[in-house]
Order: sequence, then C-alpha cells, then structure tokens
Amino acid sequence: MYIKGIPLFFGDKHQTWNRNYKVARTIYQGPASIAVRASIQAGHRMLYAQTADNDYGVIENPTDILNILHGGSSSPNGSTQTRYAKRVKPAIYTYIISSDDDSLRFSETGAAFFVDFASKHALHANGHETVCYSGEFHPRPRGGWQNFSDDTPDELVEWELVIDNNSGTFAPDKALLPQLKQLLEYNFPGFTIHAFDREDPRLEDSVKACSEYSMKYRGVGKDELQPV
Repeated sequence: MYIKGIPLFFGDKHQTWNRNYKVARTIYQGPASIAVRASIQAGHRMLYAQTADNDYGVIENPTDILNILHGGSSSPNGSTQTRYAKRVKPAIYTYIISSDDDSLRFSETGAAFFVDFASKHALHANGHETVCYSGEFHPRPRGGWQNFSDDTPDELVEWELVIDNNSGTFAPDKALLPQLKQLLEYNFPGFTIHAFDREDPRLEDSVKACSEYSMKYRGVGKDELQPV
C-alpha cells in the first residue's frame, strides 16, 4: 500500500538493522549473510508476485481499509469460515514502512509462509539494511476486543489501529512513535491511532485481547497466530 507524507513526518530518518540482534547479524553481517539475504529476496519476490488474483485500487475512505482487514473466505487448514469472511479479523500484522519507496508493506504475523524465513521484517524489506519504520499493528474496536461482541455490525463500530515498534531486526527508535501516529492519522482519517512502545503494558494487553478473541470466537487455532 502506497501512503503519503512519509518525508513530512519522518524527514530523512531511517532505521538501520539492529546489530545487537543475533538474527539480524545472520542476515546482514559476515560472508554467510549473502546466501541468507538471497533466500529472503527470493521469498520477497514470491510474497509480492503479481498474479491474476491481485487486486488494485485507490484507498478513498475508512471502509476501504476495513475491507482489506476482512477475514477472507478460508483458514490455513482449508476449512471454510464464510460467516466471518466479510468482518474485520482480530489479527496481528507485521509491517514495514519502506526506505525505498512510499510503501507500507504488511501481512499477518502468523502466516505460515513466514516459517522458513529468519525475519519477517527483513522479508518485507526485501533484505535491505534500512527501513523508515517497522513493527506490528492490529485493528480493534474502541475499548478493545475484550469488550466487543460479534452481535455488533462492523459498520457501527468505532475502529482503532494499534501500532508499535516491535521489530527485533530493526529496533525502531521509540522516540519516533509520535511521528508514526501522525503519519497514520494523516493517511487513515476515521481511525483512532494508538502508537505504543513494544514494552508498553497497554500494548501487551491489547495484543492478548485480540488473540484471545480470534481463538475464542473466530475459530483460529493457537498455532495459526505465530509460526514456530
């Protein structure tokens, strides 16, 4: 998804790979890292391959964002979940804001596709050494998933986006979270944006409520939330 205003809020600030993170060192440091990055770049091409199933369009209103966050028609094990296919899915997404173009790249954190790759963030970044920012985000109804009921239609919900800097690969500076919040507010009017540091207990509570709701009410298996 291409977004606007990145230089306006972030200027020339970029987040480089985290030299204190062992996984990042295997990707970016030493002779063996060349082969690791080649694998990541091959995975990136697969993840972002253009096929007949791709959809294209312009985001014009909050409903367009909600449509992207719908649950889809089936779960990874092949069982049909049409009841919730057109409802916002309680899911956690891995994202990066690219240093190379004005794109926000994201996918479900628990997607099985990621199992064979050392870093989800490096995969979205195509193995590049810097990003503008990275972490995870999830949608939630106002008040959190713990206070929500599927009896309430999505169109009557005040939706929020909770975004963070939870990326070991790039370890984004938490001092830039206010700019991240402003960037999303600029691009996604109609949503309340909360930008939390990865160690903020409010983030932990919100992620837990999102995951628990998906397992208890949407039939998502625990093994689908985060690949091992």
